[in-house]
Formats: sequence, structure tokens, C-alpha cells
Amino acid sequence: MRDGRHLRCIQNNPQAGNLPDYAPHPAIVLKMEDGTGLLLPIIVLEMPSVLLMAAMSNVQIPRPTMYQVVKDMIEKMGYSVKLVRVTKRVHEAYFAQLYLTKVGDETECVSFDLRPSDAINIAVRCKVPIQVNKYLAYSDGMRVMESGKLSVQSTASDVLPHAELDQPSGQPCLDSEEFKIVGDLNEAISQERYKDAGTLPVSFSDIALLFNIGLSHLSFVQ
Repeated sequence: MRDGRHLRCIQNNPQAGNLPDYAPHPAIVLKMEDGTGLLLPIIVLEMPSVLLMAAMSNVQIPRPTMYQVVKDMIEKMGYSVKLVRVTKRVHEAYFAQLYLTKVGDETECVSFDLRPSDAINIAVRCKVPIQVNKYLAYSDGMRVMESGKLSVQSTASDVLPHAELDQPSGQPCLDSEEFKIVGDLNEAISQERYKDAGTLPVSFSDIALLFNIGLSHLSFVQ
């Protein structure tokens, strides 16, 4: 979790099958408020996740976001957002609906299909309820088994590859030698000791790295 907590969860419905094993990716996690405490994780793109966190933290963004523009357009057309609802899952994709009502006549209602990430962003900005189809929540929901801070302790099998990389092998480290050469070369050039710079063994990768270092200090004047 973004607050540093580590949640260990199991599926609420064992007959639902295994959920897809995704690579690390942003997710919006909805918590059910019906007393079950079920969590529904929805994999989203990075931008909707960032904008949602900004809205929840009341971070002011200089330029209007897509969600702010949609909110303003709805109000200009004489409608208001009533609620959003996560309705179903087709294969690995969740679907949501945005419900609008006419200002002054709540019997006139329209709805639009949206991605859940977009619908939730709009709901947070408009301060309206977020609902989830109960069958979907019970089928795809997760139950928290354990909660706590991320632990830095690991088993031997977890740290073995990193330990092998970090421990000395008794052999010369080519990477450290290469970085030392680049450092010496950069220092010689900065002190205008060009003869010394010319005698240093330099590979193409050293030149490329030095070129990148030098570019960061360049400025152009007319």
C-alpha cells in the first residue's frame, strides 16, 4: 500500500478461480462498507492513479485535468453526478457506469459506460457514492488475513541472489575500475590537464558517459 502497509489477502470466493498474476502495477482498491470489509483491487494505469491520489489529498494542479473538464461540462449542461457503480468484469477488464441526474428534475437520469479508474476519479471530485455490484464484490473480493508494515527481514532463499552480487569474489571489479577511469578523466579535463587526460585508458562507454556528464553543465549564450 502507498502508506507503507503490507496486506496479506485471500480470495473471498474459493470457487472463483485464481486471479491473474500481474507484474507490479498501480491499483485502486475499493473497500466494501457493508460490514464484510472486502477489498476489490482494480488494476489501473499510472496517470489515473496519480490523479486520484492528488484529488484525495486536495493537491492543487495548475492546469485542469480531464476529470475536472468532464465535471465542468456536466454542470454546464445542467446535470449533476449522482453516483458511479462498478458493474461487471468481462475477462480481465472491469466496467463501470456514471449516473447523472437533471438539476431540478431527478427523475431524468442518464448513464454512461466508463473505465472504473475514470468513474472513481470523477466520483471523488464530485463527492458522490461509489457502488460495486454485490455479486462482483463477493466473487472477486479479497479478505485481509494479515496487516503490518513491510518487513526488511527475508529468508535466505530470498536474499541469495543479492548476496552473491554484493559479496567480494576476489576478482577485480571491472565496473568500479571503469567508473574510476571516468572520474579521473573528468577531473583532468576540468583542470585542463589535457596531457594526463590523453594518457588515461578510455573505452567508448567512458566517452559516452563523460559526454553525458559534460552536457549537463553546458549553457548556451548569444
